[in-house]
This record gives sequence, C-alpha cells and structure tokens, in this order.
Amino acid sequence: MRGNLFLATGLLAVALLSAESPAQSPAPAPSPPAVIATLAEKNAALTHYTFTVTAHIALLTFPWIRFTLHGHGTYTRDGPFTVHFDDVPWFGKAYDTMPMTALDPTTWPDSYAITVAGEEQGVVTLSMRDLKKSPLIEARAQLDREQGLKQILWTYNYGGHVKLTVVPQPVDGFYLPSTEEAEIVMPAYRAMAWATFSEYQVETR
Repeated sequence: MRGNLFLATGLLAVALLSAESPAQSPAPAPSPPAVIATLAEKNAALTHYTFTVTAHIALLTFPWIRFTLHGHGTYTRDGPFTVHFDDVPWFGKAYDTMPMTALDPTTWPDSYAITVAGEEQGVVTLSMRDLKKSPLIEARAQLDREQGLKQILWTYNYGGHVKLTVVPQPVDGFYLPSTEEAEIVMPAYRAMAWATFSEYQVETR
C-alpha cells in the first residue's frame, strides 16, 4: 500500500472495470500433476549435482543434546538422492546416510494422493495423503512456481509433526537449497535442525 489516496484510486478503478466488464469465472485451480510438471520442466536439463552440507542439531528436551554434522550429498535424476554425514555420534550411526527423495516433488505422485489446497502469490499449496495405510494424516507442501519447494509439513496421528522450511538459492540457472530448518515435535521429545548447503557441482545434459 502507498497511502489512502492510492488505495482509494485503486478501489475506484476496480469498481469501474467491474461495472463495465462482464463477470468472469475465476481461473480454474491448477492440477497437482500440472504444478509438479511445471517444476520438472524448469529443471529438465539438471541431471546430477553434488554438494556439501553442515547441519546443527538441538534436542529441546532431556537430555538437551546439541551437535554439528558435516557431510556431502548427491542427486541424480531418476536415481539416488542422499546425504552422507561423516561425523555422526555413536548413538546415531544408523542415520549416517539419509535419503532425500521425499523432498523431490517429482516422486510425490508415487507415494501420495494429491490435491491443490490453494495458491497465493505464485506459491501453490498441495495437500497430500499417503497411498498406503500409515500414521501420516497429511503432508502439506508449499511449492513456489519459480523456485520449487519452500515448505513441507508432515502431521501424524500419534500427535507428532515435522516441519521443514527451505530457502532456495540460484545455482547455475537452477534453484537449489541454500538453507533448511526442521522442527520436529513428537510426543516424547522436541528437536530443531538447521542445515546450510554449499559447494554445488552441477551437471546438465
């Protein structure tokens, strides 16, 4: 807004246009396949990339552990998308390699029944429900039409949720994560994680 005069002028213009023009039906909501296909098309030339990642983990309930992980990741289209951490504490050795496929929108139709929950300023919200029986109530994802995934919230029937917020950055003409923040709330514990991505090496066809 730029002042009451500007707002009043804008409202008057809208009123005049509405009076002089026939009513139009609102544009149909985009279909989930169309939204995902648009993003896939933007990244069609991206075949492979690697990156380094630094992650800070904080357990917000007893025993209030905090630690930092350093690792590297690999993405291959239609192939593996993983992060491997080099310095995982002894109690987390089973998680030194983490699959990242759940953050690739092109894989979602294989796992979820998807509907469009809304769109605002170029950000489409998808409501996704697991195709197979699971504790997941809903995964709600926000996809920017230009930059890709901005946020995804998984909500579970046992009272827990995980919310991941992504800040993309341009890398060689593509948008890839710059930072990610995860909020993990479970019945028995709460945790936060912050990750920074760098040193991207991108391959295209």
